[in-house]
Amino acid sequence: MSRFCVYLVVFCAMCCRFSVLSYPQGAPVRTESCVNLQPVHTDPLSNQPVQNQKGTTKPYRILVSQQQYQTCTTTQQCGLQPLQVSIQGQGGLFRGFIVQARTPSGGSRSWGQFFPLQTGDSKVIQCQNGLTLTHTANNDKNIVRFAWIPEPGMRDQVQFVATVVQNLRTIYPGVYSAQLRPVGVPTTTTTSVAPMTSALATTRMPPSTTAGLPGSAPLKTAGVISLVTSVIAILL
Repeated sequence: MSRFCVYLVVFCAMCCRFSVLSYPQGAPVRTESCVNLQPVHTDPLSNQPVQNQKGTTKPYRILVSQQQYQTCTTTQQCGLQPLQVSIQGQGGLFRGFIVQARTPSGGSRSWGQFFPLQTGDSKVIQCQNGLTLTHTANNDKNIVRFAWIPEPGMRDQVQFVATVVQNLRTIYPGVYSAQLRPVGVPTTTTTSVAPMTSALATTRMPPSTTAGLPGSAPLKTAGVISLVTSVIAILL
């Protein structure tokens, strides 16, 4: 076998190896991803976890269309004023992400509902701690846009927190948006809380009425999806 053929075989083997280490179709529904917001990649040859090299300076940010949300009492009412949110690279591309809406005061509960605004780049999954948005493909991205609406009766301050995956071994946890306050509700001073690092952390579970099958988003009525889509189309 020629030296070129040897190099070609090695190159193909490495490509196959690293392609299965990542999650090309989004984060899996398990504690490491959903509660801790940490990807865990496994080397198929050694069956050992691959150590992530966490980036220090974060070349990514989360932008929101406004820093407040309107409280609501029904799902239909909540869908009338969706917030537009985007995860953006600041001079750097990224391949994967997982994002939730959490209270700055602590806890791992993910609040509200997510609606992808770009076809084919993100999806909603039902985690044990609430609805979550993640990628659908591990291609290079510079921006991901989505809409978010609060839950009926929700009156807590929230902020979006994400882990952004630049490549297999470089991740950026703790990417935060500005804090969102509910309109007309007195606010208290809070500080950002880093993503959970222990599966034993206290979690306020979502109401049973929004729970779906593991690995799938809870059923949303076509009316709510259509309503949010129509409102976003008017705002754009």
